[in-house]
Amino acid sequence: MSQQSLQDLPPKWAHFCLDINSFVHKELGLDLVGKNLLLAASRGVDSTALILWGHLLGHRLEATVKAAHLNHGLRQEAHTEAASLQELCHNLGIPLGLGRTDSATYARRRDLGLEEAGRILRYRFVTRTAHKLGADYVLTAHHLNDLAEDILMRQIRGTGWPALAGMPAWTPSTRLLRPFLLTPKDDLRRFVQACGHTWMEDASNQDLQFTRNRVRQHLLPVLVQENPKFLHQTADLWRQARIDHSFWDQDLAIHIQSERPLDQGILLPAQHLDRLHAAQRLRWYRSVLDRLGPGQVLAGTLFQLDRAWRMKSRPKRFQFPGAKEVRVSAQGLLCTVDHCSSLG
Repeated sequence: MSQQSLQDLPPKWAHFCLDINSFVHKELGLDLVGKNLLLAASRGVDSTALILWGHLLGHRLEATVKAAHLNHGLRQEAHTEAASLQELCHNLGIPLGLGRTDSATYARRRDLGLEEAGRILRYRFVTRTAHKLGADYVLTAHHLNDLAEDILMRQIRGTGWPALAGMPAWTPSTRLLRPFLLTPKDDLRRFVQACGHTWMEDASNQDLQFTRNRVRQHLLPVLVQENPKFLHQTADLWRQARIDHSFWDQDLAIHIQSERPLDQGILLPAQHLDRLHAAQRLRWYRSVLDRLGPGQVLAGTLFQLDRAWRMKSRPKRFQFPGAKEVRVSAQGLLCTVDHCSSLG
């Protein structure tokens, strides 16, 4: 790579790199100066862009940049891609940690889809690597097209607002940062080309047995064709959801103080629930369920729960993903989780 600093790039792409850092600093409120950054990487165009961006910004921000890659053991080409990634990171002076797993066996034993199993194992690997290396942030290469796909998949599943607006750019609990989240994939592709690099395509991205690939190849292109500004409007929707989150988080803080921790779970007291607007109750339900553990809460079940509360339908129970349950009683709503079941 001939470009060792932003000054070596054409002005357009130097500004491109700085604009992404500005998004991280100004919109997300994070300062990467002097930090230890771990890049979750592959050899696709998105990850290649992340590695190049991390290399260029690392010098400017005096940050320590390392990378990690997990071979899922699903494709013969994975060994070639890992070797190519090693070469790229070596040439850029970025230490690379490699891991290997058997996603297919894990998916079969846990009764999971292959995509879900791969996601769990990938994040487990980078989280452990980050802890081992003392990383301040774990960076992934998710971009605006990924965000649009995520929103469409959430809509297909029946997710409610504001979670319907897609994945976060920053998750404090896991230190997971997505600096490219509002950057279109085409921009990342052109950036890699401007740096004089190529990438490797993952053939599994063409496999239509996966929902995400069907959304990516069929549904999203139709929406973009109908509305060329669809991706930009996706970014606007995401920003609107962040504003809503900020407002509702302040409101929720008041109601959370009234929660009663019990041996069985968390009780939302009846006298407090009865004073709230439906919008406040629905967000309170979701907040408690999210805090009980993983498992995406669907809007339809939340509406059923709230209707049962308003109609005083007692006793009644509602099941949620992640072995979570809400029981309606005269005392309020008791939210519980079966940890043994959730561990599978």
